Amino acid sequence: ESIAARAANIAKIVEAEEAIKDQEKENEAKIADSRTVYDFSVPVAGVNVPFMDLIKQEFITTELPGENEGEVIKNTQAKVKAILVVNIKQDDPIARRNIPELISLAAKFGRNGEFVVVCSPTDQGYFEPDTSALIRLKLASEYGYGINPVTILTDKVNLLGTGAHPFWRYVEGSCRSPSGLGRIQGNFEKFLVDGRSGKAVRRYPRKYQPFDIADDIDALMKGKNLPPPGANWKEEWRNSDKEAEKDTYRFQKGLNVFDQ
Repeated sequence: ESIAARAANIAKIVEAEEAIKDQEKENEAKIADSRTVYDFSVPVAGVNVPFMDLIKQEFITTELPGENEGEVIKNTQAKVKAILVVNIKQDDPIARRNIPELISLAAKFGRNGEFVVVCSPTDQGYFEPDTSALIRLKLASEYGYGINPVTILTDKVNLLGTGAHPFWRYVEGSCRSPSGLGRIQGNFEKFLVDGRSGKAVRRYPRKYQPFDIADDIDALMKGKNLPPPGANWKEEWRNSDKEAEKDTYRFQKGLNVFDQ
C-alpha cells in the first residue's frame, strides 16, 4: 500500500471518528436543551465560580397592580442583558485587534453592567505556555483587559475532547456553526449569550471582528430580535473552515492532544 493510500485511509478513519463525536455532541445538546450558562461554574484564580456570580447577574422582580381588583402582575428583569463569550490565545496575531475591540465593546455597552465579556484561554490549539495568573497580568498590562469589571478572564481550560470543560462543551453544542459543527476550530470564536435566558443566540468565526457584533449586542440589550448576520458572516465561516485545515493556530489532533 502506498503512503498516499495509507494517508487517505487514515484521513477517512479520522473523519468518521469526528462524525461520531459530532453526533454525540448533537445528542448531548438535545438532552441539555433545558440547561443554561447559569447551570455552570468556571475557574477563576483557582476557584470554581458560578457563572451567574462571575458576571454579577441579578434577576429583579417587581410587582405591578393588574387591571382586575387584587390582581398582581410580576415583571422580572435581568441586570446583565448580553454576554460575549470568547476563547482566546494571547500570542495569536489577531489578538492585537480582537482584544482591544472587545474592551471597546465592554466600555460602550457595559457602563451599567448590562453587558459582559468573558474570555477563556486554553492550552489547546497552538500551545499557551503561560500560567493563568501570568496571562491575566499580561492582558492587563498590554491591553488593560480586566481593569473594567465587565471584562472577565477565566483560568485556562480545555475546550475540546474528553477533558473539555463542561461550560464550554455546553456552549459549543448549544450554538453550532452554519455547517452544523459544534466543536471550536480556532481561537477567538465568539458566542453571544442572551443574559435573560442564559442561552447562546449567535456564534461568530475566528476572524469576525468584535466591532461587527455591535448591532447584535445592541438589539439583544434592547430585547429585540437579532438583525440578519452581516454580509461577511457566512464568508468568514467559510474561511474559518478552510483555515481549520492549515492555519498555525487551528485545533487539531496531535497538536492540542484532544483526549489527553
